[in-house]
Amino acid sequence: MNKEDSAPVRAMFYEKRVRSLAGLKKEVRTLDADAGVRIVGSYLKSPCFAFVTRFAGRYTVMVYERRGGRYPAVGENLISREFESLGELYGFLSEITTTKVDAYVY
Repeated sequence: MNKEDSAPVRAMFYEKRVRSLAGLKKEVRTLDADAGVRIVGSYLKSPCFAFVTRFAGRYTVMVYERRGGRYPAVGENLISREFESLGELYGFLSEITTTKVDAYVY
């Protein structure tokens, strides 16, 4: 085993927290193809996680149920939708987010 193999591994994961609907809209509008947004929210009155990605001018939103208490986990997929316009996407995200936005850009 050489010296490089024993070096500690550093996390390469980066997240930016977003706390407002205006901030969320800005981040989604400028989303890179290799990035995404995780939103903590509610879908049909059930706690959920919504994941937003962008590729080739289309936005994909996948909504999963949120399970657990203090350490929530991703549950079953509730819905997956594609949006071609930001207006439609913003409308959908407005339904999922609560008055207090809790989202993370990764």
